[in-house]
Amino acid sequence: MKAVLYKDLQQIRHNTAMLITAVIAIVAPLSLIATITPLAMGPDMAGVMLRFAVASFTMGLAPTLSLDAIRSDFANGTIVSVRACGRPFRQYLAAQLAYAVIPITVLSAALMGFAFLDAPALRATIAGPQGVALAVTPTLAALALYLWSIFIKGKATIMTTTTLDSIVATTSTASAPVTSDSTVSVMPSASGTAAAAPAGQDPLAIRVTDMTFGYRRRKPVLEHIDLDVPAGQSLGILGYNGVGKTTLFGVITGLLRPQEGSATINADVFRSMRDVFQLTDSGNLSPTMTIRENLRFRSMLYATHDDPHPLDLKHLDRLPMVRAFELGEHLDKKVKDLSSGLRKRAGIMAGMLFNPRLVLLDEPTNAVDPVTRQLLIDLMRQLKADGRTILTITHDLDYCWEVADRVIVLDDKRVAKDCLLADFDDIDAFRQAATLGRERDHVDFGLGGTR
Repeated sequence: MKAVLYKDLQQIRHNTAMLITAVIAIVAPLSLIATITPLAMGPDMAGVMLRFAVASFTMGLAPTLSLDAIRSDFANGTIVSVRACGRPFRQYLAAQLAYAVIPITVLSAALMGFAFLDAPALRATIAGPQGVALAVTPTLAALALYLWSIFIKGKATIMTTTTLDSIVATTSTASAPVTSDSTVSVMPSASGTAAAAPAGQDPLAIRVTDMTFGYRRRKPVLEHIDLDVPAGQSLGILGYNGVGKTTLFGVITGLLRPQEGSATINADVFRSMRDVFQLTDSGNLSPTMTIRENLRFRSMLYATHDDPHPLDLKHLDRLPMVRAFELGEHLDKKVKDLSSGLRKRAGIMAGMLFNPRLVLLDEPTNAVDPVTRQLLIDLMRQLKADGRTILTITHDLDYCWEVADRVIVLDDKRVAKDCLLADFDDIDAFRQAATLGRERDHVDFGLGGTR
């Protein structure tokens, strides 16, 4: 996948430490080999020097190419973006494998070629089985590190699944909220295929059915979650820290595979994962790349034969979304050099440029200035008026009051409360319900009396 390789190369170009490491890993072995002939080393000593050169080359270059690229992709939301572009995830894995293996293989062959030409004492060794083993050592090391990196991050690579499917029609009322004291039984239709929603109801956008997930088999984070989200609804997802809100997003989008139950995005409402945008805490942007480079990467991901240039990269500053978020003068700045508010603006802008119909936001108003917060609220209102489906993980109850139609509260691994905002007379009543009655008027921290 050209987009992934482009992103990897840009990250190396902007990462001074990585560039220095790569240069040293190449120059140092060449320098060692270059000393063999001037020092008149014999074949045995020359062989030791060659093995040392190959070892230093491998240790310096293999981790840089095999570990950092994949590890950073989890941190900066690249994996989420790749999942959302609608391409088979195996293309990402293949591109990262090529990035990890091909450069080091070519450079290893060049290193051995240089040794063969520059040091006659090594020619017999290089031409024999030992030379072949040394030549493939860097490649095998890079491959092993690549597989290890995939293994330790298996929950987000090997465990990815497809959640886009038709949702079977049921007799339940899709938009009816449930509380912790009641349940709604649903009966699947006999046809086994998606059916039109009942008159006056929107079709379901998302269905989560009896879903249980845990990062460890016997320690579930979420248990027996049932959730129906109608198309066009704005849903706030509340809950205390660590309760599993972000995990729920991972299961819905297919980054995490549930241990029991299922999560489905309705393929009859959303044509592909390209209609889905999930904003991660990082803003889905590589911090070492500029905003423009991040948008180029996204454009390459979303390019098709029918639409090879989904974004006008030459005139980004003229796009309404870029202007609305006032990012025109920041397009050529690295994301890591932006304030938290600008990073949030850039992340949302980057996702919304591809016109998603299902928007999943993780703490969009966290650590942003009042202007950015109001921009986000205005955008969400317009998206809701346009019929987009919005799911927002947040602790910002004022945001929910202004944007959401409905909220659910996760607590003790389950949906503890599910209610419509229209059922509350004022925000104070909503706040009491959203905090599950755990608000505290006074807390004694044991600081003693005042001076």
